Amino acid sequence: MALNPPFTVRIEKPDTSLADAMSEMREWLDHHQVKPVEFKIALAMTGVSGIVFDIRFQREEEAIRFERVFA
Repeated sequence: MALNPPFTVRIEKPDTSLADAMSEMREWLDHHQVKPVEFKIALAMTGVSGIVFDIRFQREEEAIRFERVFA
């Protein structure tokens, strides 16, 4: 996936509660001292049941590392 500024990563979390998904991602971000520019719930366009997030990062390398773990 080619990322362009503002380096947005879309994460789909099927069959996961909002609290669990947020906690898992927040722990990773805190542990790696990464602060996203924006963290929002998005509309699922693929018919996925569950939760979809768009997380925007300032730096491409942060977005790539995050995507490798959660995509």
